Amino acid sequence: MPNQTILLAEDDEMVRSFVCSVLQSHGYRVLSAENGLEALRMAELVGVSRIDLVLTDVEMPTLNGPQVVRKLKQTRRDLKILYMTGQRGALMDELWDEGMVIEKPFAYTTLIRGVKACLLGEESLRLGV
Repeated sequence: MPNQTILLAEDDEMVRSFVCSVLQSHGYRVLSAENGLEALRMAELVGVSRIDLVLTDVEMPTLNGPQVVRKLKQTRRDLKILYMTGQRGALMDELWDEGMVIEKPFAYTTLIRGVKACLLGEESLRLGV
């Protein structure tokens, strides 16, 4: 799936760097943002229609992942979403209604499997550690 664009929003620099590196090594174009507000600015600059997937942390300062997603979906309802979170429970079920979810910490293979599944529209896959 080379040449697809992923908007990555993650406030933890180490996680963001790891995810960006993995995705780029698989041929994805990555727009990397350190918070939700920066992610929205990037999406506006590039154009939401040119983004194939939003990969976002759930908890971030300024705007959290779900807030970013709601804002982007005002422009493009069919935008594919993959959340990353270390939280469990009711929040996971709520997020699942909006997109796919992978649990932190996750392995390299889980990340790639989740991205590919989301891009292909496989909505029934739940990804754990």
